[in-house]
Amino acid sequence: MNIINTNMLTSNQYHDIKSLIEVCRLADNSKGISFLEWEMNYIKEYPCFFLMYNGSALVSFASVFIPEEGVCEIYANTLPGLRGKGYFLRLLELIKAKNKDFGIEKAYIVNDPSCISGTTALQSIGARLESSDYLMRYNNNIKPVPKRILNLERSRDGNSEKYRAFLAGTEVGHCYVEHTRGTASIFGFWIEEKYRGNGYGTEMLLLLLESLLGQGSSRILLHVNNANKAAHRMYFHHGFIHDEQIDYWRI
Repeated sequence: MNIINTNMLTSNQYHDIKSLIEVCRLADNSKGISFLEWEMNYIKEYPCFFLMYNGSALVSFASVFIPEEGVCEIYANTLPGLRGKGYFLRLLELIKAKNKDFGIEKAYIVNDPSCISGTTALQSIGARLESSDYLMRYNNNIKPVPKRILNLERSRDGNSEKYRAFLAGTEVGHCYVEHTRGTASIFGFWIEEKYRGNGYGTEMLLLLLESLLGQGSSRILLHVNNANKAAHRMYFHHGFIHDEQIDYWRI
């Protein structure tokens, strides 16, 4: 077996990975969740792709998303017919070593709950289900109607756009948006604590949706944690529907 560890994929490697993910998606009847956008990582120098080849065939693959300092999410796929042979565990040991080098103390393996083999494997290595996120998708047929009680300002923040909401010149909240091939992904949605309960979160969301639709975004996505009931209700009430669920297993 030959293992390649890099943060820059060749076109052939990218094709191999996409093919492996599709084979696993079909076999597991899952969504085929993955992470392939290295430029989104908090630590750009981290070699976040781990590819295991048997000759010219990619048999196992793992990628590491670092959303913030000290935390990472691990995505992995192994050919269905070659599972249970320890291939992923070999990649996981390499990831643990890299995490130690880069000071990452919290690691989560991301799994689609419809992938039963993934859940079984995670239980077998002693991982603990800590939380679940829902990926929600906006229904673009719904036209957002903000009340114009806030002003929304947009600026660049690294590879993301930062949106800040102001009430009479005072910032009350902010969020970030990543754009990838027509898809706008919202994250870091935040309202200052002293301004909560006044409808400012809803207003900021409606202004943001209006802006993204005006820019021509064909898909608008966001994640919401299952523990955040209030946010989940707000998103659902204003046009977001469940696209998929992902579970986070702590190792």
